[in-house]
Amino acid sequence: MNTKLALPAQPIAAQPVSHSWAARYNSLVNLLETGDYRFTLMGAMLLIQGCILTPVALLVFQYFDFGYSDIYAGIAVVAFFAVLVSNLGLLSVRFCLNLFAVNVLLHLVLIGIHLIH
Repeated sequence: MNTKLALPAQPIAAQPVSHSWAARYNSLVNLLETGDYRFTLMGAMLLIQGCILTPVALLVFQYFDFGYSDIYAGIAVVAFFAVLVSNLGLLSVRFCLNLFAVNVLLHLVLIGIHLIH
């Protein structure tokens, strides 16, 4: 049994650090694609979308009704099912993250429209 600690080839301070957000995003997506984190991420996205965003949006649509609540509710529900189907279809993590980000922005815009109007 080998009990020696393996030291890195370079000291921590000398290792190259990428400060670009695109490089960090790509390394995160690669980690999520290759690791066992995909299903954790899938569960987190569905939990956030299905238990927080969509119910809150539907409550706001019903409380601040100015005539188009049914259309906005339909858009919110279709957006939720788009995230659900993309995750259950095991599409790439990059696509699922982008779709989730678009749906979060869509829900926030629709809630903002109802709160401002």
